[in-house]
Amino acid sequence: MSFELMTEGGSPPPLNDFDARLKAARGRQNDGKNDGPGPALPSSTGANAGYRVAVELFAGMLFGAGLGWWLDRELGTKPWLMVLLFLLGAAAGLLSAYRAVMRANRTEQENDRPAGSGEDGRKKD
Repeated sequence: MSFELMTEGGSPPPLNDFDARLKAARGRQNDGKNDGPGPALPSSTGANAGYRVAVELFAGMLFGAGLGWWLDRELGTKPWLMVLLFLLGAAAGLLSAYRAVMRANRTEQENDRPAGSGEDGRKKD
C-alpha cells in the first residue's frame, strides 16, 4: 500500500503560502455575508428555546425517576416512590418549561415594542 502526496512535485507547499491561501479562501467564503458585527444567527432562536424546554422536561422526569428508584430500592417500597417522584419531576419540568416560554415571549414582546413606548405600547409623555 502506498500513499501519494497531493502535490505533483513530491513536497508540500510552504506554510507561509498556506496562510495566504487560507485568508483568500475565508475572504471568498464571507463575501457579502455577515458584514456587520456580531454573530450571523440571533442568540435567541426558536430551536434554541425548543431544545431548552425539551431538555428541562426530560431532565426533571429522569431525575425524579432515578431518585425514586434509588429510594424504592433502599426503603423497599417498590414502585411507589419512583412513580411519585417521576410525576413530581415531570411537573417540575413542565413548570420550568412554562416559565422559559413565558420569559421568551416577554423578551420578544419587549424587542417588538417601539423605542420610547410604555408597557402598553403607547408613547410616553
